Amino acid sequence: MQLRELLDDGWKDKIGIVAVSWTEGRYGSASEGRLQRMVGDFHPDIRVIRESAQINDDFAPLVYVPANFFFGKDGKLLYGDGNREFLSKEKLIALLEQAR
Repeated sequence: MQLRELLDDGWKDKIGIVAVSWTEGRYGSASEGRLQRMVGDFHPDIRVIRESAQINDDFAPLVYVPANFFFGKDGKLLYGDGNREFLSKEKLIALLEQAR
């Protein structure tokens, strides 16, 4: 919800949000259409990538899903360690401002 609010409040031209589909297909049949509808309902500016061995290696050890990671324009990790933490809209904005 907080990410959707940020995108709706004018941040969509300032940040990119990528969601990794880790569980689609693990607990039943995978459905690209269902996944795209869910993301479209959440916010159409969010891009989805599929889990891969490289993604798993890049984010290991991932403790919880969902998990938040923030990267700067140079690709450097600015925040996140794979643990689940509630991030308020205010905390998200502070992290984004810090990344500028």
